[in-house]
Amino acid sequence: MRRYLKYIGFLVVIGLVVLWLAGVFTHKEKSGQVEREQKLITGLKIGKAEKVQEVLVGYVGNVVADNIAEISTRVAGRITSVNVKEGQMVKRGQVLLTIDASDILAQANAVGEQVKQAEYAYRSALANYEAVKKTYERYQALLKENAITQQEFDQIKAQYDSAKAQLEQAKAGISAVQFQKEAVLSALEYTTIRAPFDGYVSQKRVDVGDLATPGTPLLIIEKPPYKLEVNLPEKYLSRLHVGDTYDVYIEALNKTIQGKVSEVSPSVDPVTRTFRVKLTLSDNSLKSGMYAKLLMPEALSAVLVPENAILRRFDFTGVWVVKPDKTLELRFVKLGEKRGNMVEVLSGLSGGEDIVIEGIERACDGCKVGG
Repeated sequence: MRRYLKYIGFLVVIGLVVLWLAGVFTHKEKSGQVEREQKLITGLKIGKAEKVQEVLVGYVGNVVADNIAEISTRVAGRITSVNVKEGQMVKRGQVLLTIDASDILAQANAVGEQVKQAEYAYRSALANYEAVKKTYERYQALLKENAITQQEFDQIKAQYDSAKAQLEQAKAGISAVQFQKEAVLSALEYTTIRAPFDGYVSQKRVDVGDLATPGTPLLIIEKPPYKLEVNLPEKYLSRLHVGDTYDVYIEALNKTIQGKVSEVSPSVDPVTRTFRVKLTLSDNSLKSGMYAKLLMPEALSAVLVPENAILRRFDFTGVWVVKPDKTLELRFVKLGEKRGNMVEVLSGLSGGEDIVIEGIERACDGCKVGG
């Protein structure tokens, strides 16, 4: 009997241990009572995925200055000083650089001596002419009185004509040397290079010690305003007129400015089927060579979101969508064309959704948007 009771007690203990391990004696929450605690995110800027019926199509062009001067020289020589740097603003008449003028100064001194010689030759020819002229005039009077023969008069007349010709030649010699002197002095002016107008130095191609050669650009100076040159499809030819204004997106500055049509080519390139347009830009802080887009409106149904709203992780592109219960959902989107500061969404959004447009780095899936 005792053995039987002992066996029964052992089974009871084993049963109680099994029930304890199974959690029978542990308090349990009813289903639905445990809720996940949501993280509250504040400071996010919420906007709309915009559904539009018209989009801006960008056509690529280049920014150019309205006034561009390639500064060169007409003389050859070593550069002795460069007084400006790239990007520096300059005033009209400001000295930009100087070129060694020693050779030209030597030429100027030589020409100066030639001028003196020519003037001396002229004075000598003038004195001879005056003396021969007096003799010629006396012989004219004697010929009238038949005091000399015709042959004697002809000899004096020949001397007179020769003296007169020598005088004219000496006078022409002075003029020729004077022109040569002016040419040398003009060349001397090209050893000091000055700014032709107010602007800024866009390129500096030489340094002190370089050899300047005639016709080779040394500096390039630009002057605002700036223009956008772009080729457009022929379908726009009848739509654009001088004076029209359009948006121009400057990618390097990540901003959109106004452009006013200043020139429209009347002809279409038969190969590319495009025509050239120039627009004067409203921003003078631009630089030549900048990449820009002329934004032309076209009828097209599309969903647009700000570029700042796009979350990029490797090959993944997504947008944080704010659901009706104010929780966040990261939704995959397929992107299309960039439209200024906006990006076209081809799939993933239907338009009208609330999305996070600022602070996307702090958003998290399932988190709740606070105030």
